Amino acid sequence: MPSEAGGRTRARALLVPVAGAEAAAPDVPAVLPGRPDPARPSVRAATAEEETGIICWRCGVQNSPDRTFCRNDGAPLDRSGAQTPSAARRRGERFAGWRPRVPWGRVLVVAGGVAVLAGAAFLTPAVIGAVRDHFTAPDPLPPAAVSASNSDAAHPARSAFDGVSNSWWGPGFSGASAGQYLQANYSRPVDLEKMIITPGVSTRSADLDVQARPASFDLLLTDASGRTSLTRHTLADGGPQIVDAAMDDVVQVDMILRDAYGTAQTKQVAIAEVEMFGRTPS
Repeated sequence: MPSEAGGRTRARALLVPVAGAEAAAPDVPAVLPGRPDPARPSVRAATAEEETGIICWRCGVQNSPDRTFCRNDGAPLDRSGAQTPSAARRRGERFAGWRPRVPWGRVLVVAGGVAVLAGAAFLTPAVIGAVRDHFTAPDPLPPAAVSASNSDAAHPARSAFDGVSNSWWGPGFSGASAGQYLQANYSRPVDLEKMIITPGVSTRSADLDVQARPASFDLLLTDASGRTSLTRHTLADGGPQIVDAAMDDVVQVDMILRDAYGTAQTKQVAIAEVEMFGRTPS
């Protein structure tokens, strides 16, 4: 076993003086200098050399012509066999994430066309009837039956609807005969448009003062459902005159006297002719 003296001798032999080293303080033990860190290799960031030629369709980086894939993002540079989105769309192909798009413009156009056709189908009968009534003359509508509130025995109600103007109806009373009326009835509804009334005993001006002539009257129209229309009309003194009398599905016409021209104690109101015109619904 080595002696204590020999150990101290070896310890002193390991102490190597260092030039310029300061003496250790009396209370600090002497230490060996630290081992220096080994030199580390410097790493230089890899930089791609600038290349020109093919521009990547995805990232825009240029690549040399001998490259097959982009040096930046790896995208294939030769896209000659690839389908462009527009070409695929033209053939009706769908891409990933494709969602159907509603063509609202086309939908609105189609909906408008359907609405027009539906409206035309609904309104066609009315439109045809209106055009026909506007461009064609109305047809005569002779009544199936006629009557009067009162009649002169020599001048019955049918004389006002016989189609000739040299016969006439008279109520059989002198004066204006307000409230007396002529009535025409139809066996089936008619679409009435107008009336032509010839006041007096004829159309001759020489016969104007033979009897009194209606000056105003009420026109009462009744349709097949029982609805009525009451209007008042004024006539000129003499000559055939047109009276508007538009109503559909008419089954009864009443002409009620209100006032008269040329009244006298020896004269009664005379109406030579009453003619109705319109259409018979088909």
